[in-house]
Amino acid sequence: MKQLISFCWLLPFFLNAQNRLVLTEEKQGIFAFYQQNPLDINQVDESELSALGILDAIQIKAFFIHRKQIGRFLSIYELQSIPSWEISTLRMIETLMVCKPIPKNWLSPDNPKHQILWRSERTLEQKKGFSEPSARSQTRYLGDPWSQVLRYRGNVNSFLRAGLLIAKDAGEPNYLDFYSGFLEFKDPKGQYKWILGDFINQWGQGLVQSGSFSLGKSYESIRATQKFHGGGLAYTSSGEAEFYRGLNFQFAKGNWQNQFYFSHRKKDLVLSKDSSHFRSFQLDGFHRTPTEIRRKNQLTEFAAGANFRFIQPNYAITFSHAWTHWNYPFRPNNPRDWSGSNLSNSSLSYLAQEGNMRFSGEVAHANLSAWALIQSFSMAVNKKTDISAIIRSYQAGYFSPMANAFRESSSNKNELGFYFGHQYQIDKYQRISSYVDLFQFPSETNNQWVSNKFGWEVLSRFQWDRRKFGQYFLQFKWTQKAREGSKHNLYQGIFDWNKKYHYFDWHGRIMWAHIRAGKQVESGYLNLHDFDFQVKRFQFQIRSAWIWSASYDTRLYVYEPSLPYAFLLPAYYDPSMRHVLLIEYKGIKNFSFAMKLARTDFFQRQKIGSGLDEISKSHKTDIGIQVVYSP
Repeated sequence: MKQLISFCWLLPFFLNAQNRLVLTEEKQGIFAFYQQNPLDINQVDESELSALGILDAIQIKAFFIHRKQIGRFLSIYELQSIPSWEISTLRMIETLMVCKPIPKNWLSPDNPKHQILWRSERTLEQKKGFSEPSARSQTRYLGDPWSQVLRYRGNVNSFLRAGLLIAKDAGEPNYLDFYSGFLEFKDPKGQYKWILGDFINQWGQGLVQSGSFSLGKSYESIRATQKFHGGGLAYTSSGEAEFYRGLNFQFAKGNWQNQFYFSHRKKDLVLSKDSSHFRSFQLDGFHRTPTEIRRKNQLTEFAAGANFRFIQPNYAITFSHAWTHWNYPFRPNNPRDWSGSNLSNSSLSYLAQEGNMRFSGEVAHANLSAWALIQSFSMAVNKKTDISAIIRSYQAGYFSPMANAFRESSSNKNELGFYFGHQYQIDKYQRISSYVDLFQFPSETNNQWVSNKFGWEVLSRFQWDRRKFGQYFLQFKWTQKAREGSKHNLYQGIFDWNKKYHYFDWHGRIMWAHIRAGKQVESGYLNLHDFDFQVKRFQFQIRSAWIWSASYDTRLYVYEPSLPYAFLLPAYYDPSMRHVLLIEYKGIKNFSFAMKLARTDFFQRQKIGSGLDEISKSHKTDIGIQVVYSP
């Protein structure tokens, strides 16, 4: 009877959640993954809940306290009884979580799910790399202009799942150019987990290991400061570089959670002229020309690591160590950067919760020669006000190839900074979020920014959300950095709205970017409109965007509708028009079909791209097709 009452009380909100969620760019890829792989509320751990990007630290803690008290959830509708879980939270979480019964053993099928996806994309206009060789240029791409992805994901029950991916880029001749896979097993009691194959690690605050999805600073300033220790995670992306391949084992004993991993894999490599060292890591994964193919798998990487975490109700302390060896020494251009063929990283991190306050931090070193430190704090002052802060100090010689902690620059080195974020809920319809980030690069680098000069970034966003009238936000951001002889100021503004009508949804955005740096003064503008509607079993998304920017420096980033389970955040620049049509059909049992057609027409260019990617036209047309089979 209790479950029936809960069901009736929550049903209107859960039915409303079936509408398409209005998501920010930061959450599009995350939500697409978890809608395909919903979390079992009886098996989910802290790292998986935090990865959703929906719940704050207080809500996550309340979830586990509640689950410990009741022993086991019997229905998804029991979530409404968790303290601090509001109706808006339940609306968003319902499509991402499930409640499964306990299988008889780890091999017993329990609501098994399997999915096979095939995707192919190409540019219709001929690129130089696919044309006939000429007397002046003999090098061409060896493969066809189609990219291909074939992917399997499945789970037998809550404890056993697997994945396999095979992919090639446009121009690559080998249809098995890249492959990735994993087999993951958890025991029913949650005491240990094995990952065989490809994996990443999420440790502490990310100074040593952080392979999870992140777009850096966010208007959601509270969540920007919250990184959770996730341990080992199966690798499910199509990126070809930043992951491990081998064995990852985790087990719990009393108050301790421990992890060990071993990895051996090959990576692409561009050697120096004397073939004695390399200066940078190759991350693009392209193997289209004879030169690119010769670079494939030339770098051998051995990696191993261990992680020991002591957990108490209100705090956790973690010691981590990672060791990496390459068959060639790494020698970057900047002499202040770390160099060598054997790298040792160790760190000590912690997380503590006291009432509405959360503290976390990590200190790490690279071969005991350079150090990095980060300390964060967040607090729910009351039901309407949250604040957060981060202090960071990264020495110039610090290096960890899998680090991804909070920062302003492209890597966790040579940076001092202080970040303060604030969020205020004016009423149930209105909210304002802001942050200010002060930073400095203490030592000289090879980039354009001057050392020992403070820069800053300030952002403020006002949001108004009312279901009947739509969702709107207005955002402004100002970034200043010091360049030789001048200040580099970048101003950006956004006005965004989502409005639901009877037959369609309308999303619009106006963006503006302006640079003032010495003699360089230029602006960029973007005006886009998305229309989303359904005709019987066909789902349509249409975009029309007008772009006007003086150069790549005033580029504008915005999420673009893409094939299901794909994530695209392109940079729009140069005076042009961009049109996108996305069609999805689900009229055949167990199958879904999707097609994307996108075209950009440039107003002031007769050629697009450079090198072998050059197109001798003023327009570029991209097409993609996808078939998904889910028995």
